[in-house]
Order: sequence, then C-alpha cells, then structure tokens
Amino acid sequence: MNIGSMKEVLLSNARAVFLFDCQAAGLDPQIRHAYRDVLASFTRFTGNILVKDLTPNHLRAYIGNLADGPSEGEEHIRSVKNHYAVIHTWICWLDAQKFITERSSDFVRPPPLTNIFPSRLSTRSLMHC
Repeated sequence: MNIGSMKEVLLSNARAVFLFDCQAAGLDPQIRHAYRDVLASFTRFTGNILVKDLTPNHLRAYIGNLADGPSEGEEHIRSVKNHYAVIHTWICWLDAQKFITERSSDFVRPPPLTNIFPSRLSTRSLMHC
C-alpha cells in the first residue's frame, strides 16, 4: 500500500486505516463504532471499489437512498445528516492523505541540530545519559 496516497486502495482498506487513525487520535470508542457502521454501510452500497473510482455520485446516491428509507421524522433526518457528515469527514481525510508524501521541499528545512548536539559523540558518553 502506498501510504501517501489512498488512490489505489480499496474502500474497505481505506476505512480500516481511517478508523485506526481515529483510534490513535483518541476518538471516543462509541463514535468510532458509529463511524465504522456508517462507513461499512456506505462501502456495501458502493461496492468495495478503489478510492480513485469513488465519485460524488456515489455519495449522492447513497444519501438519496438513505433519505428515501422507510423511516420518517426528525430522528430519520438527523440520521441521514449524520451519515453524510461521517462520509464527508472520511472523504476529506482520504484527500488529505496525499499531503503526507507530496510535501514541497521548498518550505521544509531540517532543524539546525548541530547547535544542540556535539558533532562527535562517543558510545561511552551515550551510555552515561
């Protein structure tokens, strides 16, 4: 898997990485569980396609299908909005993954560590730290 880009990854694998990131970020377990359920439902609806094949039409069709479901009322509307919010968050996260490896070196300079650490450290001096 190319860590910097999720384009060539199946939705189910991208979902797993996203949920792992949510766990690492300390997201509440109940919220992660809800994210997992919504994203699993979305993946079943779209099919386990590659991330690069995901289009806005997939999301529109999913939300439209969900909105036309058997339930009605405020609770149902809130559920549809929550599904949309979770999927939107996930898609934003997917898009942001490309920036992990596509950073411009023009803006990034290594820190001047030579001022902090001596240029020659002996093994003996490291043992006494």
